[in-house]
Amino acid sequence: MRFLQTRLADASMYYGWVIVGACFLVSGVVFGMTYSFGIFLDPLASSFQASTARVSLVFGVQLFVLYVAGPPMGGLVEWIGPRRGLVVAAALLGGGMLTGSRADSLPVLIMTYSIVTGAGMSLAFVIGYATPPQWFLRRRGLATGIASAGLGVGMVIIAPTASLLVTRVGWRGAFLFLGVGLALTLLVAALLMVDEPAHVDAAVDAEFPDGRPESDDGWRDQLRTVRKAFRNRAFLLLFGGYILMYATLYVLLNHVVNFAAEYGIRSTGVLALSVVGGATTVTRLAVGGVADRVGRLAIFVACGGVMGSVLLLLPLARTPAILLALAVGFGIGYGGTGALLSSVPADLFGGRNLNTLFGLISLSFAVPGLLAPAAAGLGFDRLGTYTPVFVATGVVGFVGMLLVAAAARLQGEL
Repeated sequence: MRFLQTRLADASMYYGWVIVGACFLVSGVVFGMTYSFGIFLDPLASSFQASTARVSLVFGVQLFVLYVAGPPMGGLVEWIGPRRGLVVAAALLGGGMLTGSRADSLPVLIMTYSIVTGAGMSLAFVIGYATPPQWFLRRRGLATGIASAGLGVGMVIIAPTASLLVTRVGWRGAFLFLGVGLALTLLVAALLMVDEPAHVDAAVDAEFPDGRPESDDGWRDQLRTVRKAFRNRAFLLLFGGYILMYATLYVLLNHVVNFAAEYGIRSTGVLALSVVGGATTVTRLAVGGVADRVGRLAIFVACGGVMGSVLLLLPLARTPAILLALAVGFGIGYGGTGALLSSVPADLFGGRNLNTLFGLISLSFAVPGLLAPAAAGLGFDRLGTYTPVFVATGVVGFVGMLLVAAAARLQGEL
């Protein structure tokens, strides 16, 4: 491991870009898998004789764990470092999927896939998103955009792979194969990861001309970071904005396949997941450098508005062409916000103890992650149509965008 890191550090490029590459792999594993859950919705419902709303809880609980575990996982990363953290994440993620493949009931599947795998995803999520801003300031938007683009590549690869595996070997076999493959990918990322620039003699002056913020791994300092955040009105507005804005994401990803099936275009719904992934990848690669020049907060808010708009229009997507066009639009909006997800709190509140701070902000994703998919499923079960569900979600997304804009204004960044 040390030999590989040394060889890469001896290259002419800044080692921070290697860190970005490792985080690219991590984000691809975490979100490529969890955002492909729509592929498993029907097979799980048939296997366990359960309603759409009940099966959606498997996805919702996993997202809830992924984000609620963020604060303690952030503290863990401050203590053991991101490299060892990725090894632990691989064990949890792979172990949860392997045991989940043998689940004989929904509660067992929730205990294994949702909770154990979700804990591994949480740890990997904090590392993948909070690490690049600690290596970059001048080109922070570009770095976080590239790192987060792994999400889209993961969706492009994992969604069709999962669909193929479900067809060939069933959902249990798909969990087995994917669990092994994704755990190995996290271990590859761990081989590339370095805890501190000093460990590979990486010069950080070009990125941090005024000095790189140093974090304190002591629990008292982390606790002070938490208290200070929750006393800050801008932080609370940002927190609430994330809750509402990202409800659009979880509703679309969890229900677009079922929505498409209503109109006899289920295969297009599956393809739409990959299209969202492809569009978000291209956007994340392109938007970071632009946002560094134009303004990261302004780009983030504008892209949040695009996400809400797509949900409002989604009930009209009754043909393959319209559905795929909206998938592209949502991928662009989500790509813009996702590229800057960790940059926003870093820019608003500073880069010190960023693992803890980002773990804390990740709590905001837990509420829509748990409630939005199940609420959408319940709405569909009761009303027999997704139209009011998607429209209400779009409105909620717009309100979230306005809260983020208010937070940025309070901090003088917009």
